[in-house]
Amino acid sequence: MTDKRSDAPFEAPFDASAGASTGASSDATGSIPCREHLPLLRGLGRYLDDIHLPGVVHVAFVRSPHAHARILDMATEEARAMPGVLAVITGQELRHQVRPIRALLDEPSYRVTDWHPLAWDKVRYVGEAVAAVVATDRYRAEDGAEQVLVRYEPLPAAPHADQALRPDAPRIHPELPDNLLLHARLGQGKDPDAFRQAPIRVSGRFQHPRVTGLPMEGCGVLAWHEPGADQLTVWSSNQVPHLLRDSLAECLGHPTHRLRVIAPEVGGGFGIKMQTLPEEIVVAHLARALGRPVKWTQDRMEHMQASIHARDIWVEAELALSQDGRILGLEARAVCDVGAYNSYPLTSALEPFTVASALPGPYDFPHYQVEVMAVATNKCPVGAYRGVGFVLGPLVMEGLLDRAARQLGMDPAELRRRNLPPPDAFPFPSPAGPTYDSGDYPALLDLALEQADYPALRRQQEEARAQGRLLGIGLACFVEVTGMGRGTYRKRGMVQIPAFDGAAIQVDRWGQVTVAVSTPSQGQGQRTTFAQLLARELGIPLESIQVRLGDTDLTPYGSGTFASRSLVSGGGALVQAAGKLQEKLIRLAAAHWEIHPEDVRYVDGAVEAVDRSRRLTFQELAALAHEPFQEMPPGVEPGLAVEAAYNPPPAASSAAVHLALVEVDRETGLVQVLGYTVAEDCGPMINPQVVEGQVRGGVAQGIGIALLEEICYDREGQLLTGTLMDYLAPGICEMPDIHIAHMATPSPWTLHGSKGVGESGTIGAPAAITNAVLDALQVDPAEVRLPLTPERVWELIHGR
Repeated sequence: MTDKRSDAPFEAPFDASAGASTGASSDATGSIPCREHLPLLRGLGRYLDDIHLPGVVHVAFVRSPHAHARILDMATEEARAMPGVLAVITGQELRHQVRPIRALLDEPSYRVTDWHPLAWDKVRYVGEAVAAVVATDRYRAEDGAEQVLVRYEPLPAAPHADQALRPDAPRIHPELPDNLLLHARLGQGKDPDAFRQAPIRVSGRFQHPRVTGLPMEGCGVLAWHEPGADQLTVWSSNQVPHLLRDSLAECLGHPTHRLRVIAPEVGGGFGIKMQTLPEEIVVAHLARALGRPVKWTQDRMEHMQASIHARDIWVEAELALSQDGRILGLEARAVCDVGAYNSYPLTSALEPFTVASALPGPYDFPHYQVEVMAVATNKCPVGAYRGVGFVLGPLVMEGLLDRAARQLGMDPAELRRRNLPPPDAFPFPSPAGPTYDSGDYPALLDLALEQADYPALRRQQEEARAQGRLLGIGLACFVEVTGMGRGTYRKRGMVQIPAFDGAAIQVDRWGQVTVAVSTPSQGQGQRTTFAQLLARELGIPLESIQVRLGDTDLTPYGSGTFASRSLVSGGGALVQAAGKLQEKLIRLAAAHWEIHPEDVRYVDGAVEAVDRSRRLTFQELAALAHEPFQEMPPGVEPGLAVEAAYNPPPAASSAAVHLALVEVDRETGLVQVLGYTVAEDCGPMINPQVVEGQVRGGVAQGIGIALLEEICYDREGQLLTGTLMDYLAPGICEMPDIHIAHMATPSPWTLHGSKGVGESGTIGAPAAITNAVLDALQVDPAEVRLPLTPERVWELIHGR
C-alpha cells in the first residue's frame, strides 16, 4: 500500500503543542506510519522530566541497606540544616497522615499486606524507602538524604522462596502465620487414573528468573496542589491513570473529583508502570503539605532496586501421553516468589493465577491439576511485566513436549500437531478453564513451519552435526489471553480492577472529531490506531480525528493499558461510541427530512435515505446538529457528543507459533540466535506495522529472558544486579532477523473482531530459544534454569 501523508496536527494527552506531528493517510486501513512517533524522534515529546512548573522542588529518598531489619531510631537534624533542604519526612511521621497501600483480593487463601509508603517500624527489602528529603534541586536533596542517619537492628532474612517456605523461616509479616500470601489448587482433574497409568511420562523443573522491564524512561511523578480549589494534579509516567487516581484518593483521603492524574508521553511501560508506587503517594502528599510542586524522577539504580520486579517462578511439572503421542494429562506445582508486599492493584495472585491458566497452552487433553503458591520474601515486590505468568506456559509445556518427542522418537512438530484442537472445536474450552474464542491452531503451526522451511532447517542441522557444530531448532505453540473483561477479573477475585474501558467522541460544527479513550499509550501507537479504527467505522478522513489519552479529566473512566487490552477494550469502547454517534446522526437526518428513522441509513461517512433520494454528509450533519434552525428529534440532545463504557468478553484469545534456530559454541557455551520465525493470529489488524512492532519488541525481551536477564540476590537479601553492567539486556548484536507471518481469525466475541498482541513475542521467545538450545545439545536436564548463560550452557554440555 502506498502511504499518503498530510500535515494535520495531532494533540498530545495534555498539551496540544507537544503533540503536533505529521499526520497519516486519509486511508484508514493498513500499515501507515504512527503519527505520534515523528515528534518523539525529533525530540519534541514531553516526558515527565520535561515538565517544569514554577517553584518546583525535588525529592530524594532514604533507602534501606538491609533486607530485613527493625528501625530503632532516625536522626534528621543534620539533613534539615543542609543548604537548600526544605523538609524531611520519616515513615513514623507519614504513617499518621496517609494510609498504606492495600491491595485486595476476593480469594479465601489470600492474605492482605499493608505497604506503608515509608517504612516506619521495619524494612522488608533492600531499597525500601524510610524517609524523604525535599530540597530546591535533586542534588541538594541527595546530599540531604545522605545526612539522614538511621539506626537499624538487622533481622534474619528470607530472600528466596525455598528459605521462606521453611517452618522456621523468618516471618516477613509477623501478624501472618507463615509467608504464604496465596495458596490454591486449580484445574479440572478429570481423569487422574489415566494420567497415572500412562505409558509415557516426562517431567522436569523449570525456573524463570526474576526480571524487570527496562523502559528507557524510569518511573517518576510530579504533583501540584492548588490550595484555593483543593485541586491536586499528579503527572506520572504511568499506564493506568484512573487506577492511580483511585489509589491516591484512598491513601491520601483526597476526593477523586478534585484529583487529576495525567500520563504525559511515557518512555516505555511493559506493565512495570501499572502498579502504584510508594513514591507516588509520598510526592503527592508532600505537594499538599508544602504548597509547592514536588517532583521525583527515578534513576536507574532506584529502578533496579526498588521499582517493580516480575516472575521469579519455578514450576515442577509432569506430562502424561499415550504411546501414539496423545496428551493424557498434566500435573504441576508452581511456586512464585512475590517479594515483600502485595502490589496494587493486581496483588500477589497475578503470577500464580496466570501460570495456572497458561500451562496447558493450546492443547486438548482431559486431565489437569496445578498447585500454586505466592510466597513472601525479603525482596522488592513483584507485579506485572509483559507476558506475566503466561511465559511459563510454553516454557513448561513445550519443554515437556520436546522431551516426550525424543522419548517417542517422533518429530516435535508432529507431536504438537496431534494434540492441537481442530478449527471446528471452537469455542474451545482449555483444560485450565478459560474458553478460547477462535482460531486454527494446526494451520498456524503449518504456517510457521512453511515460512521457516522446517525440512530444510532439519537438513541444515544434520549437516552441521556432521561437522561438529551444535545447531538446534526450537518450537513454541501458545495462546495469549487478551483484553480480559469483568467476568475474568471477577473469577480471579481482583476487586480493584474495573475491567472495562471508556471512550468519548465530540464532533464540532465543522465535522472535526475529538476522541478520548481511557487506555493511554507508552509507545504502542494508540493514537494512530484509534484514529484509524474510528475513521473506518465512520467513513471520515483520518486527518479530521484527534485522539486524547492519559488524562483523567479529559478521558472517560477506565482500566488503562495492560494485559494486551487497548485495542480490544479501548477500541471496543470506541466502536460502541461510534455506533451511538451513527444512531444520533440517523435520527437527526430523519428529523431534518421529516421521515421515519427506519427509512434512513448511515453509509460511508454520510446519511442517506434508503431509497437514495436524499443524502447528507458527515460535515453537513455536524452543522445541522449545532445550528438553532434545526429542530432536534424527541430525546436527542443538540450537538454531537457521545460516550460509551465497554465491558470486553472474558478474553479474546490470540495464538502464535515461534520457531528459533540457534547455534551453541561447544567451547564457551555461548548461544547465538541465527534465525527466528513467528506465525501469529491476532485477528484482523488495524495497522500491521504496529502489530509487527509489538511482536519484534516482545521477541527482543524474550531473548533477554532466555539468555541474559536475571535479577540476583544473595542469601542475605543483598541485590547483586543493581546496574546495567550486572543486569544484561539484549542489544542489536543479539537480535536476529525476525520473519513474521500473519493469520487473521476474527474473534466472534469482540466488537470489531480484533484480539490483543502486545505480549505475544515475550511469551513465546523464552520457550522457543530454550528448546532450540536443548535440541542442539540433545539433553533433557532435570532442571531448566533461565537465563541460559554461557556458564550454564557449558555445564549442560559437560553434564554438570
